[in-house]
Amino acid sequence: MTADSHDDSDRLATLARVALGETGFERATVWSAVGFAVSYVAFDVAGLAASTGATAVPGSLAAPVAGALAALTAVGVVAFAAVGGGALPAVLLAYGPFAAILLRTVGPAPYAIPLADPVPFLVAVAEPLGLAVAAAVAIGFAGYGIGRVTAGIGGGGGSENDAEATADD
Repeated sequence: MTADSHDDSDRLATLARVALGETGFERATVWSAVGFAVSYVAFDVAGLAASTGATAVPGSLAAPVAGALAALTAVGVVAFAAVGGGALPAVLLAYGPFAAILLRTVGPAPYAIPLADPVPFLVAVAEPLGLAVAAAVAIGFAGYGIGRVTAGIGGGGGSENDAEATADD
């Protein structure tokens, strides 16, 4: 094997480790689904807490709820990346909560599906979900970078665990 092919395989291995991480897609998928459910229901809880009793959150309350959920999602993505999650799972992790946030703030009326004319409803659902993809990519990659730097493995060199493992041998 030549030095160039060895360097290429190292680069591919590094790229795969960055993209996929040491923590798999399974954990990110589950937390994305949980984040979607909790975020979607958080608007109802906020509406009930504001004593409106309606399923719609008052306009003055929707922005703070959405902001708090977005901040919590960003912190979760950073923590996920800091413990070994990859960039793509971090994006997947962020998608669920952002999909719920955008569906509740700019999407169609919750819990109402017009069966007579479903096309406008589907368009109204697709737009927030598309925005959620863009938000998840932005927050996922940014959170991945911050999480890796926070964990101390964002730069060149190995991590503290590598040094300890070498010292033990």
